[in-house]
Amino acid sequence: MNIKQLEYFVDLASTLNFTKTAKNFYISQTAITKQIQNLEHDLDLTLFLRTKKEVVLSQEGKTFLPYAKQILKDVNLSYEAIKEYKRGKSGIIKLGFIKACDHQVLLDLLEKLKNQFPLIQFQYQAYPRQVLLDLFKDHQLDAIIMYEHNETQSFSKCVLKNSYLRKYYHRECNLSTLPLIYDVQDDENHQELEQTLLKLCLKEGYAILHDFIEYNQYAKNFNYEDTFVSSPLCFFYLNNHTNFALSHVIDYVLQTYKKDNLK
Repeated sequence: MNIKQLEYFVDLASTLNFTKTAKNFYISQTAITKQIQNLEHDLDLTLFLRTKKEVVLSQEGKTFLPYAKQILKDVNLSYEAIKEYKRGKSGIIKLGFIKACDHQVLLDLLEKLKNQFPLIQFQYQAYPRQVLLDLFKDHQLDAIIMYEHNETQSFSKCVLKNSYLRKYYHRECNLSTLPLIYDVQDDENHQELEQTLLKLCLKEGYAILHDFIEYNQYAKNFNYEDTFVSSPLCFFYLNNHTNFALSHVIDYVLQTYKKDNLK
């Protein structure tokens, strides 16, 4: 059984005329007859009752007809799905993002991507910085969202938001008397952001953090001093990828956020 045989069968079930079906497919009546006979042999069914005057769909043929139509429909859908994939309009993209980041920017990006590419399945997960970098270098992630870092210099990027580092401390304290308890630039410090913010609330010292934390629930307790160090949040990707969908996503991100950064 093959797709062509099913197409001939479904058409013949409609025309009940071998000559008309042959004309519909621009082949000979003999070829149609032979293909229907082969299909009946493969299925071990009599699909049509033939007399000198007419061709009638058998009960077995009536039973098989909806299944044949569904198979052809599924095949056409699969062809369309492959075409969409090759056009980059469908597929799977694995995104990783750093745990401590501006989640409003992240949410905005994901909403835009899902609206722009409804047929693409976006899989996303948060990771610690080093784990995120390792997975990306190992090609287990298609793209990552994190702040610029010395290990990201070889990656292609699009800036999602310009961010700056600031020294945060409790508003009842004097910065000059406080010890540094956390620096987001320090690769050796794996302390969770929430733990750092609690320590600031408890007046244990000051921390160098990205400015997005000013939207955090604890921010009302803090003062800050600018460091004037830029640390933009970026969408990083590799140019040597083979993901059709990713190419379209990259183009969209570049066009969208470059425009935003020019405003």
